[in-house]
Amino acid sequence: MRAKQLLFTLVAAFAVLLAACAAPAAAPAPGVDAPAADAAASAPLAAGLQAVPRERTLIIGFEGGPHAAPEQSGLNPGATNSQGHHQVMIESLYYLNYQTGELIPWLAAGPAEFNEDFTEVTIRLRDGVKWSDGEPFTADDIVFTIEMLQANPTLSYAATVVDVTEATAVDSQTVLIKLANPDPRFVVNAFGVRIWGAVRVVPKHIWEGQDPNTFNNFDLDRGWPVWTGPYRLVKATSTEFVFDRRADWWAAETGFKELPAPERIIFVEAGPDERKAAALTANEVDGQPSLRIDTFADVVERNPNAIGWTEDGTRAWIDPCPGMLGFNTRIPPWDDPDMRWAIAYALPNQRIGDAGTGGQGVVSQYNFPAYPALQAWLTENQDLLDQYDSAAYDPDRAKQIIESKGYTMGASGFYEKDGQPLQVDILFKTEEPILPALVVSAFQDVGIDAAPRALAGAAYFDARNTGDFEIETHHVACGSVVEPYDELNLLHSRWIRPIGERASNNIWGWSNPEYDQLVEEMQQIEPGAERQHELFRRALEIRLQELPIISLTQQQRVVPYSTRYWTNWPTAENDYHHPPNWWQNFLMLVVEIDPAT
Repeated sequence: MRAKQLLFTLVAAFAVLLAACAAPAAAPAPGVDAPAADAAASAPLAAGLQAVPRERTLIIGFEGGPHAAPEQSGLNPGATNSQGHHQVMIESLYYLNYQTGELIPWLAAGPAEFNEDFTEVTIRLRDGVKWSDGEPFTADDIVFTIEMLQANPTLSYAATVVDVTEATAVDSQTVLIKLANPDPRFVVNAFGVRIWGAVRVVPKHIWEGQDPNTFNNFDLDRGWPVWTGPYRLVKATSTEFVFDRRADWWAAETGFKELPAPERIIFVEAGPDERKAAALTANEVDGQPSLRIDTFADVVERNPNAIGWTEDGTRAWIDPCPGMLGFNTRIPPWDDPDMRWAIAYALPNQRIGDAGTGGQGVVSQYNFPAYPALQAWLTENQDLLDQYDSAAYDPDRAKQIIESKGYTMGASGFYEKDGQPLQVDILFKTEEPILPALVVSAFQDVGIDAAPRALAGAAYFDARNTGDFEIETHHVACGSVVEPYDELNLLHSRWIRPIGERASNNIWGWSNPEYDQLVEEMQQIEPGAERQHELFRRALEIRLQELPIISLTQQQRVVPYSTRYWTNWPTAENDYHHPPNWWQNFLMLVVEIDPAT
C-alpha cells in the first residue's frame, strides 16, 4: 500500500513538471475577461456591480488555495484571510518595514510609549479614524479585542496578548496596556505586522455579544465585514473575492493618505504553478503570491512586463519562513532526539532545495531567514553550527543511529523492532507536489517505511495545529526577522496543548525547562543587549542538540508582478517595502502603486 502511495506521489510530481514545461496558452483567470492583444480588457461585472475598466482594476492571485465558501466559513479572526480580506480591508496599528527596520504608525498616531521596565505601554490613536459603517474607531475597540482574544485563546494572534494583565481606554484616543512581564517587543509582535499579519482590532459595536469562534461576520447587504480599510467587500466565493474602493475612507478624508489608485481589486484562485505562470504571462493578473524560480524565468522570457524582486539570478525574495521538517515529539520514536538526528542525516537538503528552485537551492543550518541582521547572530556561533551540523547528509550515519536503538532490517527492506516496522506517515500540503517524493524517498533509503499524507489548504493546517501528525514539513516555523527571540519563543513549552486541541505555537510538543528559562529571560531584555548574546548561544546549543525541528533550506520565493497595468512595485532597487501580496502589509504597496497609463 505504501509503495503504491509513493508511486502515485512520484507520478503526480512528474505530471506537474511536464505541465509546467509545456503549459498551453492561458485560459482567462476566474472572473476576468481575456485581454485583447495590447488593449486593456474590462474586468467583468460582479453580482450586478458596475463594470470597472481593466486598467483601473488590480488582480492578484490567492495564496494557499481556494477559500471555504464565506457564507459558511465566515470572515472572523479565526479564519484565514489572505484572499484580500486582511490585505485591503483590515488595517493595523503599525506596519514593520523590513527594508528600513522602521515600525510605521498607521492607525496609531506615533510610536508606542513604554515605561522604564517595559511592563506598560501607551498607544495613542490617529484622529479621525472611522470604521466602514461610519462609527469612530476608538481605544474601546482595542480593549475589547484584547479581552476577546484572551477569552478565546485559539483565535489568531491570541498568543500575542497572553501576557496582558490589563487594557484600559484612558480616553477615546488612548489605550494603556499593562503586561505581566517586561516585553519590549510587545507592540511589534502584537500590532506591527511583523510576519504575515497582526492582531485584527474588531469593531466593538459589531462584535459585542457575539461568539467570535462562530460569528460569521459576512453579510454584504449589511456592509459586513466592517473594517477601517480603503476597500469594501462586494463579492466573495471560494475562488474569487472582489473589493471596491471606498470614497469615504478615513485616511483620505483626514488627509493622511490619498485614495489608492486601483478602483477595484480582485483576488482570484491562482491554481497550480503552471496556471499561475500562464495568467501572469498573459497579464491576466498583476501579481501572484509565488512562482517556482525556473517557471518564472520562462515567464520573463515571454512577458517583458514581468518583474521579480531582483533583475537577475533567482529573481527571488528571501521569505522569513525557511523550509523545515518538524516532529511530534510526544509520539515515539520521535520523542528521542537521537532518532530525530537520524532523520537529519537522512535528508538531502541540497537536493530538496534544488528541486524547488531550478537547481539554485540554499541550504539552511538553522531556522533563520538569510537576513543580514539575523545571520550575524549565527556567524558568532559558527562553532556550534559546525559541531551540530544538521544539514550534513550522511545516510550511513542515519542507519547506525537507528540500529543503535534496537532496530534490525526486516525482509521487507525496512527496519523492525519487537515485530513492529519502523513506519511513519509524513504530513504535506498538496500544493507542494515535488517535496513529498523527495522526502519520502529519503526516509525509505535509510530503512524507514514512510508514506505521504497530503492535505489541502485548511485541512492541512487543522491537522498540523492540533498535533494530528507524526512528522510534518512546510514553511511555517516563522519567527525572527531582525533578532533571535521570536523564533526561539515559538518552541517555549507555554504554547503546548494536548493533541487534539489547537495550538498557536509549538505544535511539536517539545519542552526543555532550561530552554524555557533562557527564552523567558530574553523576553525581558531589550533587543541587542549584550546579555542577549549569551542567552542565545545556550538556547541555540539546546535546540541543536535536541533538534525538535530540522531546518532544510532558505525559502527563495519569487513574488512576481506585472507592470502592464500597474507600476512602482517594490524591488531590491526600489525597496520602499517588502513585496508579499498575501500578507496584511500588502496595503503598503496598494497605496503606492501607480497606473501604467
